[in-house]
Amino acid sequence: MPDIEECLRQVMTVQGALGASVFDYPSGSSIGVASPDPDDDVGLAANLVHVAVQAAAFTAVNRPERVEEIVVTAGNGYHVVHLLTARLALYVWLDRVLGNLALTQRAMRSIGLQFVAAN
Repeated sequence: MPDIEECLRQVMTVQGALGASVFDYPSGSSIGVASPDPDDDVGLAANLVHVAVQAAAFTAVNRPERVEEIVVTAGNGYHVVHLLTARLALYVWLDRVLGNLALTQRAMRSIGLQFVAAN
């Protein structure tokens, strides 16, 4: 049964992972962080989730859909946010050279499903 620390440990084993966190996106509160930088802030990721979840552009007319994942490509890497529940999200910062975005997304879905099923 994976807890938050185990979930983050698994995410950090993904090749190219530079940091990861589980956070409550409505409040922006970090629940757990795995990063070499203790000052990492998930506030930006939480704000990104708010914008995506609230945006009508991400839903078809008369067919509301749930946002599952957000990927931002930046100069310093990929930033991937996978929504776990109505409140929790899993975030990973991935190195653009060392990481593989598709494999990371697949791993995050698998880890997220295990985490939600266990909690």
